[in-house]
Amino acid sequence: MSLVAELPNAGLLKKVADAMKDLCKDVNFDCSEKGIQVQSMDSSHVALVSLNLKESAFNDFKCERPASLGMNVDSLTKILKMTSPNDSLKIRHQVDSDVVGFQCEGSDDRISEFELKLMQIESEHMEIPEQHYKVIAKLPSSEFQKICRDLKEFGETLQLSGSKEGLKFQVKGDIGSGNVLLKPRESEKPEDKVSLTIHEPVNATFALRYLVNFSK
Repeated sequence: MSLVAELPNAGLLKKVADAMKDLCKDVNFDCSEKGIQVQSMDSSHVALVSLNLKESAFNDFKCERPASLGMNVDSLTKILKMTSPNDSLKIRHQVDSDVVGFQCEGSDDRISEFELKLMQIESEHMEIPEQHYKVIAKLPSSEFQKICRDLKEFGETLQLSGSKEGLKFQVKGDIGSGNVLLKPRESEKPEDKVSLTIHEPVNATFALRYLVNFSK
């Protein structure tokens, strides 16, 4: 067995695949002793998906030799939909096999097994340059998701501005307009805190459909 990787809960990979499926059709899961990586551009070459599941993210991880497992993301999503979020998920692949195996085990001793046929996908690894950002915002992912989904009802393009006042989301469309101002706030729970680091005020424009996908 060239690869055995066990995640404590299937929900993690399920969320990742769900976020990728509207951006990338086929991707390589590059496996090595350090973990599993994915790099893929969307068909419009606007968005880059870069995923790094380190070896430490798994309950058990063994990769005897590097392998690229090419999978159709829609097919992977169909398999993961048959799992429960808290199921443990074991991924297996044998050397030179044209399938990858998935074993899900629930708390009720239910064990499900699936196999997915692998694909030959040509891809090139890209070096992602280090970025220096003028504004760094930290906020709950669920709040970011709700803002993007709500404003998408008004239009397809989001104007995002960051300043000492806060982080402002603005959309204009055929039916009207909407905006949300998110100010820095403290919270007893670190995950509910909103913080802003402003090196220089910025204004940027984004396609909301991408942000909605990213926030999944």
